[in-house]
Amino acid sequence: MKVYNASIFLYLNGKGIKNSNKGYIFLVDAIRLGAESEDALKRVTDLYTVIAMSYGILPQNVERGIRYAISGLGVTNKEFISKAVSDITKDYALTGAIHKKISKKPN
Repeated sequence: MKVYNASIFLYLNGKGIKNSNKGYIFLVDAIRLGAESEDALKRVTDLYTVIAMSYGILPQNVERGIRYAISGLGVTNKEFISKAVSDITKDYALTGAIHKKISKKPN
């Protein structure tokens, strides 16, 4: 499912994650990639590699950045990313259904 960055930003900001952390943008990428492919969530380390290649850094730097960004939440990177993908895609499904219902013209 395609997820827009604005929705991810709102979600992360709602969780109190500061956008000044380097891990913030890595989280945005990980959540977006996880939403696009459920298989990507099976091995989060593969996400780190894909993200690291796009920034020209090591996967360990991506993992550390994400871990630091969510350190106050008491969850692992995989738990947070999986929950974020689930929450955001559920929200998309709900708001999309509501939008279709509202925009439907009566006969």
